[in-house]
Amino acid sequence: MKSHKTIPVFRLFGTAVFFFCVIGTIMPTGAQEVFLNYDDMSLFEAPLATEIGDVTLLVRGMAEGGWTYRRESDDTDESFNGRFQAGAQTQLPNRWRVRLSYTGRYATDPQESPDAGFASRVDEEYEDDVLLSVGGAWGTVVSGNVSEVVRGQTQRSGGAGASSLSFDDVFGSLADWGGGYLVRMGPWVLSAVVDEEGDFDVGAMYQRPIAEKDYRLTARYTQGAFTSADGSRRFDTKAVSGVGELIYGSALFDLGAGYETLSSPGLELEQWYVSSGVRIKIGVLSLSVEGHYGRIEDVEKTSAALGVQYDLARGLSANFGLNYEDASVSLGGVNLIASKGTKAVLSLSYSF
Repeated sequence: MKSHKTIPVFRLFGTAVFFFCVIGTIMPTGAQEVFLNYDDMSLFEAPLATEIGDVTLLVRGMAEGGWTYRRESDDTDESFNGRFQAGAQTQLPNRWRVRLSYTGRYATDPQESPDAGFASRVDEEYEDDVLLSVGGAWGTVVSGNVSEVVRGQTQRSGGAGASSLSFDDVFGSLADWGGGYLVRMGPWVLSAVVDEEGDFDVGAMYQRPIAEKDYRLTARYTQGAFTSADGSRRFDTKAVSGVGELIYGSALFDLGAGYETLSSPGLELEQWYVSSGVRIKIGVLSLSVEGHYGRIEDVEKTSAALGVQYDLARGLSANFGLNYEDASVSLGGVNLIASKGTKAVLSLSYSF
């Protein structure tokens, strides 16, 4: 992920080239969906779409204003998040499907202070991702910002409203740029990505309805990198993780677990964790409760989240989240992770 105070010139140039290529492409129309699942782009509605020649253009976005109360400091912060995704897709004469997408996020979220847990400062940042995919009956090849592709296929489903369960993933991650491959074989989706530094992420997802229930199982292996909270140490990581999910009626139950090793010269660490949650929808109301427990060596880390979402109108919702986290891990003279506190979040969001 990338954060900027301003947008570099090369990104503006890249965006201009993107739209120039879209308008200039003249090929048979087709549809292509890449298996991505960004938490902060979970939208109510399908993307808006139109056609220019033989190219289909898609746009979707979300605007959200929120208020956060932090119990430890007795402070209330205001924030705004704006997110959009623009894409163009077409089908070549050989039936290969091509899609190019650009995702941008602007946030004025309060940022945590490493020394004070939830005591925060307000910061502005812009993040963006670019993804190109080419797919056919043989699967889909992707390139660009692919670090979240496998995670999007294999992670637990998010909670309702403004809930956010901390620590619910392995520490290791990939660099921004890379390439990958995805293929669907019946109920299976297999995915793999490699980043510019040679780290990689591979995953498998199985999902199928049986009788009145829907089952989803995932497995993932990650070789990545992690930098400690104090920035003093970089770790090479290897991790295995998985998720089991059951949907019955309007209720979703899931369980996730992971094991990871972190290696740095003179320091070897291990962590494991278990996360679980329940989400249910009753009419226009969605409720969720989640919990996490893990250990890094002999030091515990815990978190919990309660979420409520009320659908006011088409694309408009009121959201509430009560989020708790507690992890202060210092091992071998390294401040690995430090985050503790409880916060309540109330927001109003609109998506299209």
